[in-house]
Amino acid sequence: MGERPLREELRPREITNVFDHPRNLRDRYKLGKVLGAGSFGIVREATELKTRRRYACKTIPKVPKRAGSTPRYLLKLQTEVDAMQQLGPSLDAVYLKDVFEDDENIHLVMELCEGGGILDRMKGGEFTEARIAAIIRGVLRFIAQCHARGLIYRDVKPDNFLFLTTAPDSPVRATDFGLSIRHWPEDGKLKSRSGTPVYMAPEVVLQEYGPEADLWSVGMLTYQLLTGRFPFWENVQNLTLQQVWQAVLTKPIDLDSPRMRQQMSDGARSLLKGLLDRDVDQRLTAVQALEHPWVRPGGCAPDRPLEGTVVQRLQRHATYGHLKQLVLRMIAEDVLVETETQATNMLSALRALFDQLDTDGSGGIDGDELAAGLAAQGYQVSRGEVDKLLDRVDINNDGHVEFGELASALVDWRQLQEDRMWASWMDIAFAKLDANGDGYISLQELLSRLPSAAAPADAADEGERLNAARRMLREADTNGDGRVSREEFHSLFSQSSVPDGLGQYDARYSPVESL
Repeated sequence: MGERPLREELRPREITNVFDHPRNLRDRYKLGKVLGAGSFGIVREATELKTRRRYACKTIPKVPKRAGSTPRYLLKLQTEVDAMQQLGPSLDAVYLKDVFEDDENIHLVMELCEGGGILDRMKGGEFTEARIAAIIRGVLRFIAQCHARGLIYRDVKPDNFLFLTTAPDSPVRATDFGLSIRHWPEDGKLKSRSGTPVYMAPEVVLQEYGPEADLWSVGMLTYQLLTGRFPFWENVQNLTLQQVWQAVLTKPIDLDSPRMRQQMSDGARSLLKGLLDRDVDQRLTAVQALEHPWVRPGGCAPDRPLEGTVVQRLQRHATYGHLKQLVLRMIAEDVLVETETQATNMLSALRALFDQLDTDGSGGIDGDELAAGLAAQGYQVSRGEVDKLLDRVDINNDGHVEFGELASALVDWRQLQEDRMWASWMDIAFAKLDANGDGYISLQELLSRLPSAAAPADAADEGERLNAARRMLREADTNGDGRVSREEFHSLFSQSSVPDGLGQYDARYSPVESL
């Protein structure tokens, strides 16, 4: 734009061909469904006509919605494109394949991330610390790459890091460079606030900051992923912007209380202390953070999904319907013989816990063993509460919890549903319940799976068995025809849009200090 003042509003004819990008987008790509929209513009699916490969196309107007176009705004768009072109080949950032321009917009054709956002994935199932550490490792690598090239990212938040695929171990990609700015430390401090307020570093609030601000934001993201909240607020929805900034500037950060020691490992708390340091000279750089043992591959971040969550998992399982519990146990028993899936790795921790609780080696856990074992691990649950949980886990009502019953209660079923064998396991369970092979599960077939009454003439117990079978039928018989079809059976395990995370259940956990 030559020597034009940066804030001077431009006339429409001055922005028709600003960047000299190609103008033949629709000759090369077919635009499809909308993937997202916001103040920045709109993102659509795009199919390359020549190869039929799918991408995402981000369309950004040259005139922002709330003001006229200025050289300053157009330079911001150019910085976004330049940053994506420079860092896109990295495996930690989304790849920018093509850039196009027309009279009103620029179009960025980029790698399509189909795995969703970090928080969306977490709502579907809990991450272990090791998984969160792997995600943060990717974020830190990306931030280190930015800083090494004189870029301050200025917008670290979960929305801007997407999983590339739906695979459980998918990498994350940085996807939005709209607030990035080219700025070297020797250029002095930046003055303009930029970013999402709850992730802003104290020095950003004070309007005098540099690349260190990105690391504070990484710390806020890490804390959020580990605890499900922010360090200063249980809920930020009703706070004013001034209240948010005041907390960022002055409120102490609790990382050493019993609550924090319960929620995260010592390694995670150590990293957070290095990232959430208000003294920018003491705060970890991205390179230093990548050397932290909690972040390093194979480091100290625990990969123990059961630690501190056993009572929560038992509660959640107890609230499932009886048919769902029965099917989960059937699948758990089938999973035990698998050797080539992620399910066997998941069940190894369950086997270790079961062996630890089964103190008499009988192959079953009674109420006394469960109560004593939970207490030894730091769970604070009364004997009566143990019986309450045990009642819903002990599916065959014999007073002992077998391994298959415990596994069905504690395993992370949402994660297991991502296993390549899940559909097969469901079909096997359906076939076992559909004893006559007519393609439906009947009331009588469900009744046959329930434990028989202790005495043949015990009418009360038989009546309860029949009522239990009817409840199981109603659980899945969505069309009310008195039987369960294969489709209804599979829909029993459909992902709900309502979160059912472990944080919704009382942990009753206080880790036992080792001597």
